Order: sequence, then structure tokens, then C-alpha cells
Amino acid sequence: MKERSDMLESLELIDAIQRLGVAYHFKEEINDALHAIHVSTRVDELHDLHTVALRFRLLRQQRYDVSSDVFAKFLDENGEFMESLSNDIKSMLSLYEAAHFGMPEEEILEKAISFTEFHLLNINNLPSNLEPHLAMMVSSAMDFPLAKRIDRPKTRSYLSIYENDHEGYYYCNQFLLHFAKVDFALLQAMHQDEARNISMWWKDAGTAKVFPFSRDRIIECYFWVLSVYYEPCYSRARLMMTKIISQMSILDDIYDVYGTLEELQIFTDAIQRWDLKSIAQLPDYMQYSFRIIQKIFRDFEAELAPENNSFRLEYLKNELKRVVQSYLQEAKWASQCHVPKLEDHLRVSLVTAGYSFLTCASYIGMHERITRDVFDWITSLPNIIKASCIIGRIMNDVVTYKLEQKRNHVASTVQCYIMEHGCSNEEACKKLMEMAGDAWKIINREFVMHDKSLPLFTMMPAVNLARFNYLVYKEEDIYTHADEIMKENISNVLVKVVTLNIPKIYV
Repeated sequence: MKERSDMLESLELIDAIQRLGVAYHFKEEINDALHAIHVSTRVDELHDLHTVALRFRLLRQQRYDVSSDVFAKFLDENGEFMESLSNDIKSMLSLYEAAHFGMPEEEILEKAISFTEFHLLNINNLPSNLEPHLAMMVSSAMDFPLAKRIDRPKTRSYLSIYENDHEGYYYCNQFLLHFAKVDFALLQAMHQDEARNISMWWKDAGTAKVFPFSRDRIIECYFWVLSVYYEPCYSRARLMMTKIISQMSILDDIYDVYGTLEELQIFTDAIQRWDLKSIAQLPDYMQYSFRIIQKIFRDFEAELAPENNSFRLEYLKNELKRVVQSYLQEAKWASQCHVPKLEDHLRVSLVTAGYSFLTCASYIGMHERITRDVFDWITSLPNIIKASCIIGRIMNDVVTYKLEQKRNHVASTVQCYIMEHGCSNEEACKKLMEMAGDAWKIINREFVMHDKSLPLFTMMPAVNLARFNYLVYKEEDIYTHADEIMKENISNVLVKVVTLNIPKIYV
């Protein structure tokens, strides 16, 4: 990378490295290259849309506060993007991807999304001789823009896309592609081993038999965690977080589906006191749930204490208590058929969305030094976590509310909005999805603008949890209904083998 004096070549190389999931090998080199590009480039001298958009996106991804005004030169006298730009599909695609890193009140990026979507979504607008790999990139981006895409499925997709890029159109040569394939295969072997270990733990615990009413989703839970961090250094963290998230899934079903209100009150009180003695009168499955949670915490304590990191569990325990207290409130609303105001609903349901708890859980097994100040920040429901919760809560409700209305379930945000505003289902869903769209902009703003003393690894879990939401609830709840789309994603990441074609120079 140091040998590349041409800025566009450097940008496209970094882009290819990131899309292929091997950027973690080149953190320092990428940081240095982007810093040099940021300080040395005169943006007013750049007139190629592809270069401007790619530079903008890569710098924002690296937490540089670059202005969206760089795109003003591509507007016509009416303040709209020039129609002539639509003839350059590569530039349109770069603009589309860049615009999804927009912050609140960046109107020019809103225009960019509308402009590029109109031209890229309409197949009749695309040239008939469009290169196959570029057509694949357009299709992939329309489904999942990079700003909302989790890494491993993205990497698997771009391994195929770049394999069709025979001309090196996006500066991905055969050596980088081969390196990425080998890396994917090595990581896949590690992830398969972790999945086996967590499956054995789940089976040995007899969880599926004790909770027959609950969703048996241990591999889906592992895939969820793999979406938060996939790098080798987070192997222990993934196993710990998967154990935690699997129990959260069971607790969600206990409160949502199976427990009586009286039982749930006793169960919640016991968890608040962290006291096993008071659960003797509860059903066996509730007793078992609390016991296995306490055992997980004891096991984590034994591992973290020698590192002086057992304090992390204090924060996780407090987050768990907050979540189950909110679960109980939702159960009370459901039993009363109560439809609260949207503001009151969100005050509770943003907690039960679980992303403050899960972000805290993602830190538990990390080997990096994480201070109490970071835990204090993440458990205070900062804007980036609140926005992630809003995305998860709203996207979940929009795709599940019709089914959940058929049983005694807590009112969704959709029902609350309808009750409060007297509108149709369609209008409520539209307005709520606009709220989710605004939340993405808040995530982008907080990621770039928040205290730079917080290292990147502390920010990424919240971002990646929101990205996982986008995958799970984009069209339907593929976590609950995991037979097709979820199964295909897991298969692509954990099962299907990557074909290794050795570059000719090695033969």
C-alpha cells in the first residue's frame, strides 16, 4: 500500500481489502494510508464522482469527520444531482454506498440515495453490456448497502463478485483474492470449531429438553455473535457472548410465551436479589433457567478474576436485572391488554430490545483493556445504543405485529402508533420505519463524532448489532422462522467450502 502513489488506486485497494474481510490484517497500514489521504488531498481538485464518494465513505468508516458538501459540485442549478451522472454506474454505486453513511440533516445525502436508487433499481436504466461483476455489485448493494451489512456474509458474497472481476476493475488482483479465500477458509475452520463447542455445551446442559416451548436456536445465537466480531482474537469473547445471548433468548420466551404473571413476578424478584433460595415454589424450568444463568456467571468469574476483569460481570448483571424488570412490565401490559403511548412503550421496549445488554455482553470476554468508564458509558443508554435499540425494536415490530396480535402478546410499537394517531397500519409502519431510518443516521453521527478516546473496538459492537437487526428483520423475522434465509446465511458462512484456485505465479 505504501508503494501506491495514486490516491484512487490506494482507495480501491483499501475498499477491496475491507470488502473481502481481511482488513484486520492491515489495520496500521490502512490507518496510515487514510490519514495521509485525509491530510494531503485537496477535495476541491477532485472532480471524479467515484473518487470523491469512495474517499468520503472510507474516511467516515474510519471515524473522520468529512463534510458531505464535497458532493455539492455534482448538483445542477436546481439543486438536484446531474442526470448525466447516471451514465456512470461505477460512480453511481460509489455514491449510493457513501450516502448510507449520512448523518442527521445531511439533505444532500438523502438526495443521493433517492437519485441512485431510482437509477440502479430500475434494470432498464442499466447498460445492457454491464460487466457481470459490476451487475452483481449493484444487485448486492441494493439488497444490503455496506453501511448495514454484517461482515461474514458480505465477505462470502464479494469473494464471488471479485472472482468475476477479471480486469481488476475494482483493484482486486488474483493474489489479494487468493489471500482472502485462504483467510476465509482458516477463519471458517475456527468458527466451525467454536460452533461445535457451543453446541456441545448446549446439548450437555439439556436446554432444549428443559425448555420445549422456547426457540432452539443455539447456532443462530452463535451466528448472531459472529456478526458482532469474527476476528481470531475474539474467540473467547464469542463463546462467552453466545452463552449469554442463548439465555436471553430463553428468558424472552419465558416472559413472552409461557410464564404466568404471578410466577414471573417471583422470578423477577429472585433475579433482582440474585437469590436462588426464593425460587423453590417456581416451576422447574424457571428454577433451571436461573441456575444456569448463575453458573455461567460463576464460570466467567473464575476466568476473568485472574485478569482483574471480574468487575465486568457487575455491569452485565445489572443490565440483566434491568432487562427482566422491563420484560415483567411488558407481561403486565399484555395481561391487561393495555396499549400504552408510544413514548411509554419505548421507555420499556428499548430496554427489552436488549442491545445495551448485548453490547455490554460483547465486552465481557475481550482481552483488550476496557475501563469502568467505558462500561459506565455503554450502560447509560448512550445515543448510539439507543439508536440501535430503536432499529431493532421497530424493525422487529413491523414484520411481526400481525402474527403476534393473534395471541396474548404485548402491544407492538405499530399498535401504539395507530392508537395514538388514529391512522392505518400502513401509515404507522411507514412513520416508524422513518424513525428507524433516522436512527441509522444517529449511529453514523455518534460513530464519527463521539469521544475519539473510545477505541474503535468499543464502538463496533453497537454498529454491528444494528446491522444484524437489518438482516434479521429486513422482510420477516428470520431468527424465529429460521428455515430458509437464516439457514442459507449460516450455511454460506459456516458450512460451504471456499474453492481455492492457486494463482499461476505459484504453480
